[in-house]
Amino acid sequence: MRPVAELVDAGSCPHLAMLLQRPEEAMPTLASFYALGAKRNGWLYHRSVEGHADADRQALAAAGLDVEALEAEGRMTIAEIGLGVTVEDYVHGWEPQFEAALQKGFDAVWWARFPLADEALIERSVEYDRAWDDHFHDRKCVTLCLFVVGEVDAARVAQVGATHDHVLISTSSGPAWAADR
Repeated sequence: MRPVAELVDAGSCPHLAMLLQRPEEAMPTLASFYALGAKRNGWLYHRSVEGHADADRQALAAAGLDVEALEAEGRMTIAEIGLGVTVEDYVHGWEPQFEAALQKGFDAVWWARFPLADEALIERSVEYDRAWDDHFHDRKCVTLCLFVVGEVDAARVAQVGATHDHVLISTSSGPAWAADR
């Protein structure tokens, strides 16, 4: 299994998907992702569902990420987004912050959004993830999209794999690449 760090160390800025079995896996996974981004001189950007930024801050902190310090240092932003956002706003609405972070000397932006667990949202996300991948595939943006799906099957891997560079699966021993399964 190749660690995510290997992709980033090689200069790649992947668009990753991770399939989780349980909702309680989400915040520890995100905290780990953001901690790695901070170690790699990344600017961290987390999108919360509208009205949930404070809860996400608390959950990320409880999972071991020093959110307060990262925000105070200007190394992390937690922003809210409504579920009715257009594809255009989803992809481009934060671009001024993205460009400003790179201009400040960060090597890449490490971006993730709230985990998707609702089947209708997962289905709808395909259009958003495709537009995201088209726009950011050659830019300095490491992206992690979490999907809470329960048991993982080949159809689900194929569904999210169609719009992501790599698919990871949560296992009892940690994340594994879908290809390793």
